[in-house]
Amino acid sequence: MRKNPYIGQMDRRISLFDKNPLRSDSGAEKRSEVLVTSAWAYMQEVSGSEDTDGKIKHLVNRTYTIRFNAIVKEKSNSLVLMDDSMRYEVIHVIEIGRREHLEIRVKAYE
Repeated sequence: MRKNPYIGQMDRRISLFDKNPLRSDSGAEKRSEVLVTSAWAYMQEVSGSEDTDGKIKHLVNRTYTIRFNAIVKEKSNSLVLMDDSMRYEVIHVIEIGRREHLEIRVKAYE
């Protein structure tokens, strides 16, 4: 069973953006990111690794725990998380407790 973080552990300010593609009048597709919410979060490092496929890439896996937000739970995989100017792709959102917290699993290639 997952444990809820203490309020003092939620010390990172993150922003979640929706990355829905928009179509212009000419039919071209362009990316638009709309701010969904900003929240205080508890960050945990899950793993990291290096991949050498032509050039070295560093893979970062993290989890962020925030207070429950229905919009974040609904949009889950179509979100992008920003933390200290770093962009992370949201892989999965897990509900902790009964509408208490959300655990957001993210990954990024550096």
